[in-house]
Amino acid sequence: MKLKLLAVAVAAAISTPAFAESEVKAKAGGGAKFKTDDVSIKVGGRLMYDIDWFDDEAFNGSTDSGSDSELRRARIYVSGEFGDWEAKVQGDFKDDGGTKLSDAYIQYNGWDGVDLTLGKHKEPFGLEENTSSKDITAIERTMITNALAPGKNYGVSLGSASDKFTWKVGLYDHGEEGDNIATGVTGRVTFAPVLTKNQVFHLGFGYRQSQLEDNEYGDADQRLEIHTANEKVGSGSIMGEKINAYNLEAAYAVGPFHVQGEYFDAEVDGGSWTTDTDIEGYYAQFGYVLTGESRPYSKGKFKRVSPKGSKGAWEIFGRLSHYEPGSDEADAYTLGLNYYASKAVRVGINYVNGDLTEFDSDINNFVGKDGNAIAVRFQYVF
Repeated sequence: MKLKLLAVAVAAAISTPAFAESEVKAKAGGGAKFKTDDVSIKVGGRLMYDIDWFDDEAFNGSTDSGSDSELRRARIYVSGEFGDWEAKVQGDFKDDGGTKLSDAYIQYNGWDGVDLTLGKHKEPFGLEENTSSKDITAIERTMITNALAPGKNYGVSLGSASDKFTWKVGLYDHGEEGDNIATGVTGRVTFAPVLTKNQVFHLGFGYRQSQLEDNEYGDADQRLEIHTANEKVGSGSIMGEKINAYNLEAAYAVGPFHVQGEYFDAEVDGGSWTTDTDIEGYYAQFGYVLTGESRPYSKGKFKRVSPKGSKGAWEIFGRLSHYEPGSDEADAYTLGLNYYASKAVRVGINYVNGDLTEFDSDINNFVGKDGNAIAVRFQYVF
């Protein structure tokens, strides 16, 4: 029903008589924009289709091999601007046939240097999380990002963004805590002390605190960066009353070379009835665009490579990811190759070597698991 309403809104937006004499612009990977003198409406979306192969216990839970494919993301959005106001509605078509609203917010930009956002939008925590899924270098985000970044939720936030400095802080709804909202406060600050046409040096800090719905934190279990894999690291939901987390982020890009990394640390506060649990992790990533293009940077986020020539752009990268949920731990080593056929079309292939150590209650001891996986993604942005 939600996406039916979204489709009706898109159809109404592009067929209304007000746009009969409008200026229409469309570009590969950038959507279509319908503009009059006082209002503009933009329509776009993305499709991501993945095929994964994996083996051994770190990915499959056994010594057997496995494979799967999925429509990882299928999204369509409509956004509009009128004076000092703008809004966006984005819907997700899920691989199992379900649908949900990904974004649904109104933003006021009339104050000098400060924007007010109300509704469902991404919380400001982490460089990798706040870089769009269509723009991240690897196929999947890291375990620690997926475990601790709160993603998109309903709330209200204030922020400001320029090329060199950004800040944003918000109050969000994280479910129910008894008869009340399980509230969360999240904030992020970034600074680019070096920012020229050819290079950027980025630094950032994020913090979040949240009450826990039903006194449990359910995001600690994570796959080793292969989304269709069967095995996860972590021993289930972590019980507690609230979570406190922070992260540090740094990145540097010069010409075709780029590198970035983040460190995360969190504590699930058990309150008066259970022990506290630590969640910790980090990743380091590098990349090089073989055809000479640079990875664009804007307002505290990186964008995907845009090829200069008709033959497209090629990029290689590597990543180390480490994750410790409680007493368990896991490492994932990724090597990847990306081909950007255009601003709209991208094909990526990732090889992931995984290694995890977890507590086995049957033998009352820790056991090690390893494995290998290959993931391929076909992406189209419109």
